Amino acid sequence: MIFLFSVAFLALAGLGYSLLTAPTPPPEVIVPAPEQERQKAELSAPEAKVYEEATSDMEDKVKQADLSIIETMHDLDLEMRDLELVDVEVRRLDERGYHYQVLQFPKVGDRNHFLVTLRKRLYQRLPEAELLDDGGTEAMVRIDGLPTHRLLLESTPAVIARPEAKGPKIAVVIDDVGENVSILKGLASIDLPLTFAVWPNATNTRTCVDLINTSHHDLLVHFPMEPRGYPKVKPGDDALFVTMTADQIRQRIAQNLAQIPEAIGVNNHMGSAFTADAPGMDVALTEFKRHGLFFLDSLTSGQSVGRASAGKAGIPFYERDTFLDNVKDVNAIVLQLRKTERVAQSKGWAIAIGHPYPETLAALKQWRNTRDKTIRVVALSSLSPE
Repeated sequence: MIFLFSVAFLALAGLGYSLLTAPTPPPEVIVPAPEQERQKAELSAPEAKVYEEATSDMEDKVKQADLSIIETMHDLDLEMRDLELVDVEVRRLDERGYHYQVLQFPKVGDRNHFLVTLRKRLYQRLPEAELLDDGGTEAMVRIDGLPTHRLLLESTPAVIARPEAKGPKIAVVIDDVGENVSILKGLASIDLPLTFAVWPNATNTRTCVDLINTSHHDLLVHFPMEPRGYPKVKPGDDALFVTMTADQIRQRIAQNLAQIPEAIGVNNHMGSAFTADAPGMDVALTEFKRHGLFFLDSLTSGQSVGRASAGKAGIPFYERDTFLDNVKDVNAIVLQLRKTERVAQSKGWAIAIGHPYPETLAALKQWRNTRDKTIRVVALSSLSPE
């Protein structure tokens, strides 16, 4: 049903959708939100030692639109708990996934004011986004010509058909562990079976590993790998690089795994270049298997060969579905968790990756109390490999 709707949705003239008209925002210089986040990250990274690859795919833009919606809800004093994420569909563009969403809004007193406010928020964060209005019960956000958000403005919840999944499950993995011990303590104390991925050579690697073991959570090695932005974007001297020989890869793996011998699996830190390099990945995954580990592909690249290399090596393989906190906002992270729930309902399971941020900790605490209880949150090792 949702597929048929979305195809018809593209025929905008036929449905009578038009671009929402509103006063043009004042001609002020606005620094796009992604650039603001990048600048903040560059300033804080040396101190926090949390180095992330910069990405610019459709899913990043979808998240900026998500945040615009959240800001609009705040502007109009609408409660986030009244915003219903009715359905999520994973679509693909240039081999990368992004989430098409159906959102049910609470009753708004002034429909036009709501849409004008949303349009202005979208303009500030994502000038290439369009807000289209059918003049009735729905509106749509379109980014780069593709529909990304169907907005239901009636107060009666819509019913969207979706496949039934038996016992849907979610695994939440927290990457970049090894520096901030206090945030880790907070995350480990939440009544959720989170999985933690620890840098092998961080300042507090051993302290964090001991804490994770004591609290009986799944433990992974968060293995640094070369990003496409290298050398401007640095994964660390202990990373795997595409220029390495097979022997150098094996040696680097042995060195890093020796720092966390308690680990049961590995996932990649950065790695958009290395995970797309078949010869290097074949060697690395064969070596991970030799150490009795599984591999979780963080999917920092749509060109990752992780699945193919895992098949050759015969190593248990997992793949990330959603990133939780590219936007460091509690409401935005909760929305990503709700998206993860819908993905799990659709295919039976979903894997989300977050980071040890205060906002992520707060969002997980909030979601723990309001999440869909028909979906089980499990340790990553409880999911069957793909």
